[in-house]
Amino acid sequence: MQRKFVSLFLLSLFFLIISVCFISCVRTRAMLGGKIRIDVTISEKANQSSPVALDLLMIADEELLDQLLKLTAKQWFERRDQIKKDYLKDSGLKTWEWEWVPGQAVPIIEIPLQPQAEGAIIFADYHTPGAHRFRIDPAEDILIYLDENDASVEIME
Repeated sequence: MQRKFVSLFLLSLFFLIISVCFISCVRTRAMLGGKIRIDVTISEKANQSSPVALDLLMIADEELLDQLLKLTAKQWFERRDQIKKDYLKDSGLKTWEWEWVPGQAVPIIEIPLQPQAEGAIIFADYHTPGAHRFRIDPAEDILIYLDENDASVEIME
């Protein structure tokens, strides 16, 4: 019985140390000017041969994150201006906005690491039906593929 308790205690301690190290690493990386790299590839037929608007949101407020995860890209782009007015610059919502044409070559994008972010969302404005919303880890480098009818997002290796 005591052996199981010690094993459970050590396992709990291990997970606690790993969690603290992860949080510390992200904060340390941010203090040292850490960046998140975003690599974008755009198909020649992206968005049915139309420009694609793409927004990246870093959200520090968990309640706001939950609300935004309920929106489709269409709803986000319709409400974006008002949402940004409601959540001022230092309120925990940071956005980056781009628009690209099919086949465009996009250099690697680097944005500042946001250690306070609870989560991140990408919205891609496509003509086709669908959510076109992607939740991502706010501390990971990512690859974005803009295809004919939808986008996809992967963690960069």
